[in-house]
Amino acid sequence: MSKLREKQKAQRRELIELAAKNLFVEKGFELASIEEIASLAMVSQATVYNYYGSKYELLLAIVARGETGVVAKDSEFTQRAAFEDPIELITEVIMSNIHDTLSTLSRELWGNVISYVATTSDKDVAPRYIETIAGGLGTAIFHVLEISQKEHMIKKDVDIEYLSHFLTRNERIQFLNFIYLKDLSISDLGISIRNDVTFILKPLLP
Repeated sequence: MSKLREKQKAQRRELIELAAKNLFVEKGFELASIEEIASLAMVSQATVYNYYGSKYELLLAIVARGETGVVAKDSEFTQRAAFEDPIELITEVIMSNIHDTLSTLSRELWGNVISYVATTSDKDVAPRYIETIAGGLGTAIFHVLEISQKEHMIKKDVDIEYLSHFLTRNERIQFLNFIYLKDLSISDLGISIRNDVTFILKPLLP
């Protein structure tokens, strides 16, 4: 495929995902149709189905687009890890990712995402979803922990690869609670995240 065709395809995907996101917000996921999405994006319905296969797959593509923020900030967080408190910085990394995630989809739409992942018969969806939402965050956390350990701010015998996976899984559990517990505010979530990170990391500091 030529570079021009690749660029055109990427632009069409961006237009389709933007149209879908706007319609999902305006009408709700269930009421927004592929026909309306295609019309708003100025492409055919066949193009939408060719790129995504279903409305749920299109929703997952929007999720993936929203998870790029923490990847873009990875270098900045890694540089700061050389001189900042690991508890404070890991908390910031996690909350930054959560804010990016919520700027992409509303709580209601995240409920649709999680429901689809939990109920679909396609066994490839759940692993792909987990990698999408946790891959970038897990890598950013690992890089911060790696530098913190090199700078003797975390004990040298700590398995930081396992620790980064553990912190990432904990963040996903906290995020699920936030999606389904409507009385839980983003401030409450931030406090809970900070408390968990402190509880997990404090015994591992020199």
